[in-house]
Amino acid sequence: MLKSINALAIVTTIFVAAISPVKADEAYPDRPITIVVAYPPGGGIDTLARLISVELSDRLGQPVVVLNKAGAAGSIGTASVARDKPDGYTMLLSGANAILSPLVDPNLSFTIKDFSPVARLTVTPYTLAISPSLGINTFEELVEYSKQHPGELNYGSTGLGSVQHLLGALAQNRADVDWTHIPYKGGNEALRELSAERVQIMFSNPIPLTPYLQNESIKVIGVATEDRIPAMPDVPTLLEQGVEDFDITTWVGLLSPAGTPESIRNKISDEIVSIVEIPKIRTAIEQLGSIVSPMPTKQFGEFLIKDEARWKSILDQSGFDSKS
Repeated sequence: MLKSINALAIVTTIFVAAISPVKADEAYPDRPITIVVAYPPGGGIDTLARLISVELSDRLGQPVVVLNKAGAAGSIGTASVARDKPDGYTMLLSGANAILSPLVDPNLSFTIKDFSPVARLTVTPYTLAISPSLGINTFEELVEYSKQHPGELNYGSTGLGSVQHLLGALAQNRADVDWTHIPYKGGNEALRELSAERVQIMFSNPIPLTPYLQNESIKVIGVATEDRIPAMPDVPTLLEQGVEDFDITTWVGLLSPAGTPESIRNKISDEIVSIVEIPKIRTAIEQLGSIVSPMPTKQFGEFLIKDEARWKSILDQSGFDSKS
């Protein structure tokens, strides 16, 4: 009889252990979720995070908190999520810097392989913004001015190894001009410096540009996409202006620490893909200059593999130097 009881206890223990992960996933979430944004408040990714967090919280029945962990071109906040528990309660809303930064600096403590894909939300074009006081209207005029004033122009970015840094290095290399790179802690700070004319050039996504365009303290002279963007239909692409092979968009997506259960990631993905398609949210995103382009977990993972190869190629073409 004792042997039978012991055998039953063992079987019960094994059965409970087998179903526990499923129950845990089904109960998810049972406490607040944190979405880390690795940049200061007010930037493009931060704006998007706050736009979706309220709706996501309503759908999940738990608070969804946006936490800004800025610094080092997004590397500080990104690394913190890579080290977090893979339980679905801490995620990262990130752009292509999650791929690009460790390609630029192999000494960073993370790579894209330290994350599991959750969902892509948008793709984002980049614009070439300049100081209006330069009196320049086209990329050709910018190149001509740069050659007449070698070393006098500065271009801003969100930090060493950021997308903005790479695009500036790529444009500089293609045009054979001499610009000085000035890194900042985030896009908002860099744009304020551009508005104050302490830097004269910056590649920026359209999201945070609106107030500066309205008060005419910043001017956009080109878009780094194949086609003109709906938010700025009168601004020609750099391709139209003769800059070859300068079609570069980035993405914004939700990542979780590697090893986060697929069932949890799929649950969040289903909600995110649905949320960005809500008409009022889609309109808000488009008005901010991004393009709604949702991608669920599996497809997002496949996309990330291809995008890493793309950035490796762009990095080679740019003649990029982290000290430039």
